[in-house]
Amino acid sequence: MYRILIIEDDAVVRQTLEKLLKAENCEIFFATTASDGFSSCLQNKPDIVLLDVNLPDANGIEVCRKMKAEEKIKHIPVLIITGEAIDSKQRAEGLDAGADDYVLKPFSHKELILRIKRILG
Repeated sequence: MYRILIIEDDAVVRQTLEKLLKAENCEIFFATTASDGFSSCLQNKPDIVLLDVNLPDANGIEVCRKMKAEEKIKHIPVLIITGEAIDSKQRAEGLDAGADDYVLKPFSHKELILRIKRILG
């Protein structure tokens, strides 16, 4: 069973991810802001972080950079999930920040699960 931190401010997306990932027997943690997400990552040490780009208090790409700079959590994979990064330059920025993969909304449920499993081995 994977422990997954979802940093997402959209309630509908959170509910969708929760339903999808609980069906895969995952333990889920939620944060709706960048600062809460960073704290939760430090506290809960998830196996992977699903990170939205547009958060109310920060840009998710900057959050990813901050996570990858923190010794205690830099090893935790980050999968960016967003509807905003529609061009290759924006996707490259997320990957350059240390993200392990990028998924665009709306996402295929099966594809998301496969990408998570691929990242986690």
